[in-house]
Amino acid sequence: MLISFIFLSALAATSCNAEYDDNSTFLEERQIPNDNPCNCYFKDSCGCICSRPISWAQFQILPQNFQPCRSFTLALRGGQFHSFPADYFYRVGHVKDFVLDVSRVNFQYLNDPDGESSPYNGVTFDVSAYLRMHEVSVSRGWNWGAFYWLAPTTRSAYCEIQVVQSTVPVLTSDFGRICQGVVTVANIISSGLYAIEDRSFAPFTKLTELDLSGNRIQEMRRSFFSYPARELQIINLSYNNIRNLPPDMFTEMPSLQSINLRGNPISNVDERTFRPIFRTVEIIGLESESPLPFNTTDQ
Repeated sequence: MLISFIFLSALAATSCNAEYDDNSTFLEERQIPNDNPCNCYFKDSCGCICSRPISWAQFQILPQNFQPCRSFTLALRGGQFHSFPADYFYRVGHVKDFVLDVSRVNFQYLNDPDGESSPYNGVTFDVSAYLRMHEVSVSRGWNWGAFYWLAPTTRSAYCEIQVVQSTVPVLTSDFGRICQGVVTVANIISSGLYAIEDRSFAPFTKLTELDLSGNRIQEMRRSFFSYPARELQIINLSYNNIRNLPPDMFTEMPSLQSINLRGNPISNVDERTFRPIFRTVEIIGLESESPLPFNTTDQ
């Protein structure tokens, strides 16, 4: 028992350099003393920046450095892990802002599907939550529903999620559970996405921007979104495999300002899809030297 305690203590000391910096009110990546892969800060803002890959053992003990503060950030830059385990962020507790920034990490699951509770159990935020995944490979399942427990505490709180150059072949409907639906920006870009389950974005009644560019999507449906989608302003579907859009695609989207369809093999445009929005919405990708044919016949 004593040997195990000494080993864990030594491992914690070599994996994270914790500093109480009276001159720092935000987290930033710095030169890490003693070549430690992670640098942890504590004050109004707190968290850990891991600028290099860490081991599974280091990943497991990293939460020992977490605590409540005004703004919490965890940044990971490389590693191979099974998943974020149950109660991983429990020590964070209540914060104003929460940031999870993950890059070049391989997971079997992003969030453990077999844990007794969510990795975000007990974490609440007053203002914002920002989830960023860049070059993240998930081989078995994202388990988006675990993010439901990353909970807003005010009506004005919002959440943004950005997934770029990662592996998301199918977007499952539990995506809509993220942050209990207060998502305002959802970007899944160049991530191999080809299928979206119904109602994946429907709980996001505050959604203002959706970017699904650079994927392999073949079909878009109105049922993916909330009805009405009152706040939705920008939809970027550029460089996918979309050939047509249903007539009701953009109905009940009163705030819509811009739609990007560039780079899709759209060959036959149903006028009913775009007639209600032609005068008020910028439609990118339908312009051509040879105008696209409009299908005005009732099917």
